[in-house]
Amino acid sequence: MKLLRLGHSMLRLESPQGKVIVVDPWIDGNPTCPKEWQEPSCWSDVDAVLVTHGHFDHLMGLDKVCQASSKAIIIACWELALELVFQGKQNVISMNKGGSLEFEGVKYSMVNAAHTSSFSDIEKNQTTYLGAAVGYVIEFEDGYKVYVAGDTGLTADMKFVVGEFFKPDLAILPIGSMVGLTPEQAVYAVEAICPKIVIPYHDFPRPEDAPHPDEMAGFLKQFPLIEQTLGEANKFIKLMKKVPEVDLCLVKYGEAIEL
Repeated sequence: MKLLRLGHSMLRLESPQGKVIVVDPWIDGNPTCPKEWQEPSCWSDVDAVLVTHGHFDHLMGLDKVCQASSKAIIIACWELALELVFQGKQNVISMNKGGSLEFEGVKYSMVNAAHTSSFSDIEKNQTTYLGAAVGYVIEFEDGYKVYVAGDTGLTADMKFVVGEFFKPDLAILPIGSMVGLTPEQAVYAVEAICPKIVIPYHDFPRPEDAPHPDEMAGFLKQFPLIEQTLGEANKFIKLMKKVPEVDLCLVKYGEAIEL
């Protein structure tokens, strides 16, 4: 499989048979999304979109993907899926925790995440609750399994459901003390899941390291508390030395790897 990181939490996965899966699209206005991937033509080959929850930084690029690829299915938890249908989205598939779906040779299983899910309309001063936040285990045509945790804290499901039942080859975990796992918690999660490889994500860069430095600086001014999380991935890297049996793979913004 191929993996392309397109933001702090946006991923583009390609299966061995060429199926393209996008996780949590946030494109326009995303200071961590490379400019070349903000063009609509980049999304015309998408087969499936997985949405972990309704926060803006995981959902605000969905319209662009759908407009570029009318064939793409959208998988989301029940309440969020209904909201997308109400908005006129096509090919929406509602699932819930514990559910699985096989589509065109790829199996998608929805698992628990300890987080919230809502969308805020700033102009209306209104926040809409959108059900539960979730993660996904994706099983490709050749049996390779990827656990995309989404935004989550520690859960017992990481050990008993994800680790012992699904047994993923790759775990992608959010690093960020305020909205995800602290570095220490992330290492604990790695030990509970026991994947072959772990990739940290949801960490934000300093402006000089971002694809759009000026936009990143503006983003930090808008959300100043995020500055406290900068560098969290570096702590995780150091702590992972105590788990040598799991390969640590670091993926930069705009970088593609093959596993």
